Amino acid sequence: MLNVKLLFLLFISNFIFYFLFIQFNIENFPNGRPANDEYRILKEMKHSFGKTMDENEYEAFKKSYDERILEANKYLQLKEEAVNLGITTYSDLVQGNDENEKLSNLRYKIFHEEGVNVFWEIQAQNNMIEFYKYKDDRNYDNGDVFITKDAKDRFKEITNNGSYFSSLIFDNYNELIKYTVFLIILSIAIMISPLFLKDRQNKLVYLQYSSKIGRDLFKKKLLGALIASFLLMTVQFTVFFILYSTNDTYIFFDMNVSSFYNRFTSWFDLTFGEYIILTVAAAYLLGLIFTVITAFLSSIVPNYLTIIGIQVPIMFVTFTYVLKYFIERLTEITLSAYFLHISYTILVFVILSIIVIRWKKEKRIDILY
Repeated sequence: MLNVKLLFLLFISNFIFYFLFIQFNIENFPNGRPANDEYRILKEMKHSFGKTMDENEYEAFKKSYDERILEANKYLQLKEEAVNLGITTYSDLVQGNDENEKLSNLRYKIFHEEGVNVFWEIQAQNNMIEFYKYKDDRNYDNGDVFITKDAKDRFKEITNNGSYFSSLIFDNYNELIKYTVFLIILSIAIMISPLFLKDRQNKLVYLQYSSKIGRDLFKKKLLGALIASFLLMTVQFTVFFILYSTNDTYIFFDMNVSSFYNRFTSWFDLTFGEYIILTVAAAYLLGLIFTVITAFLSSIVPNYLTIIGIQVPIMFVTFTYVLKYFIERLTEITLSAYFLHISYTILVFVILSIIVIRWKKEKRIDILY
């Protein structure tokens, strides 16, 4: 499986996929403003408050917000263009009439041309303060989920846990891990597809099925495929986390991902580091499951065109639904608390059943089949 041609093909496909779907979220994090300012403030909070923020620390946070408002007011009072328009406070600037062309031009100049940090920082802090003020009224209902009593109780726990972990960090990681896992599954499909198909096309199956040793090759090939897939995933995850480390999010690894400032809510008290470990473990399991599925297809299809035709809809369903529920929404409160355990147990059971059924068929398959 791991021959030079295949490794070269995997390298090229991974390289292209990285630049198309992964590079942007690695090199452009945080993306724009006020995301950059929010991330800078979050790092300041982490160094000052630790992994949680209590009421006293929240008051200190509001005080720094008020100080920034005063700094912005002072900036406007010293700016001739603003004074001539009667704009002397931050609220005058952002709440003024949008139809006033001169005011709109001034606002654009301060925020975009001059890029004055304090004005962007105020927006970032104000957003967090608003989330904190209404954290007791948190209601995660996206229209297709019935919020149970257990879920409401869980929301109350999160309200009091003090975590201020941000969706900015969480969404960036989730987007990256989704595409990385999809790339892994694509790579496995490329690597494993010829596993049995190549021998059938070369007529080696007649020699294989005419001997006891040959019939045992199914198990050995499948084991080899699982080992090769595991090694491939390990290399890909190693490269991914080397690249992801440049996003400098490691200081948030000890923070609870369920917070008043993160749209994602978990049934469990997972830190960001633990959530990363969980997604990687789930990805390994999915990768091995898809290895078995691809090996099974390789053992029954007549040619490469057929296996590609079967895998295209499988990949579509995987990207659209499987990754959504088995990677991006792991332990999410809008799903059952037991969804992770039950779904993966069912998947493993189905895959083991496929292996057993196919192995039994291999043992008694006719040589002219």
